[in-house]
Amino acid sequence: MSVRRDQRLRIFLVGTEFFRSYGGIQYINRLLVRAFRELGRNTPLDLEAFSFIDGPEHFPSAEQGDCAVRWHGAGRSRGEIVWQLTKRLASARPDLVLFTHVSLLPLEELVRSLAPGARVAALAHGTEVWQRLQGIVARVLPRVDAFACPSAFTAQKLAGVQGIHPDRVTVIPHGLDPDWGEECTAGSACQEEMPARTGRLLLSVTRLSRADREGKGIELVLQALPAVIERCPGARYMVVGGGGDLPQMAELVRRLGLEGRTELTGARRNDALRRAYADADVFVLPTQVEGFGVVFLEAMYHRLPVVAVRASATPEVVEDGVTGVLVSPGDSGELSAALIALLSDGDRRRALGEAGRQRVDRLYRFEHFAGRWERWLAAQVPEAVYAARQSSAFTLARAAAGAR
Repeated sequence: MSVRRDQRLRIFLVGTEFFRSYGGIQYINRLLVRAFRELGRNTPLDLEAFSFIDGPEHFPSAEQGDCAVRWHGAGRSRGEIVWQLTKRLASARPDLVLFTHVSLLPLEELVRSLAPGARVAALAHGTEVWQRLQGIVARVLPRVDAFACPSAFTAQKLAGVQGIHPDRVTVIPHGLDPDWGEECTAGSACQEEMPARTGRLLLSVTRLSRADREGKGIELVLQALPAVIERCPGARYMVVGGGGDLPQMAELVRRLGLEGRTELTGARRNDALRRAYADADVFVLPTQVEGFGVVFLEAMYHRLPVVAVRASATPEVVEDGVTGVLVSPGDSGELSAALIALLSDGDRRRALGEAGRQRVDRLYRFEHFAGRWERWLAAQVPEAVYAARQSSAFTLARAAAGAR
């Protein structure tokens, strides 16, 4: 293969939303930008990010880093994102176009017509592909060259429900943001006014929206809480998360007589969120619709035992009896028993929490996430990656020879 000396790997990242708000999909979109920037340290690349929801102003300058990112924000305008892609596809000639949500796959035809040499891939997060897709998205799926999923559960759904051949699907587990940082320590900003762990505080971190109400399981925790309080009189429950369902959750707390025992904090980020994890003793989120569960990683990073449900992708992240306790879906009695057992046994809480931290350090740090995506990329466009690296090596060798 002949190597062009000016060859660079060219990637288009096309997503719904990256920076305008916070949520699981936004979190992973931001992490992908950083992972490809990290790849730019050893592989010359041009990265262009297209957001359907963000506007031009939402890209933070801090995200430029060592690899410059060309940003395109459509501000919810379908015409604008089509126009932006049209302008760039033919001139940039991307090696790979990665759609970070299947809802954007109707743009695949535009990619094929203007950049026929590009490889097209899609990221499937979870619930959006667990039911049979319809319309143009369903028609496009067979034409997508490769899929990435954060869990084997979602990969199996792609095969069984959507009819995608398993050879076209790669499981790439998520990881923690590199800025997550060390847990709160004495003298740090997030340590200020932070009480020591008391052995009584249960914590959930999740978005509170009507669409997620049943699946995320906060109501189930509230229903289990009276039994927990009866056996562990000092028990308290904190729910961190914003969303339109917050008033309804507050009303449910009132109806169940849990005021003073339950705190709905609204959304927290950065130090305030880390402080919540550092204060808590047990993390509980009995979600039945989890495509992966980054909050489980955050909790385990802070050495919290996790109580969750034996459903969807959760068992791939939380090891039952090792890093936490998995209970049956929808069973408030089993849930309350698991919470009572952990609140009553400090040694077991510490053992599960320490095992969780070790699991994160072994598998789910940002460097693991970035490394998995780099290996995936090298398998998807091997010629382009090879050419870019050879071009870089040639340039470095010529510069060294000139210096002599």
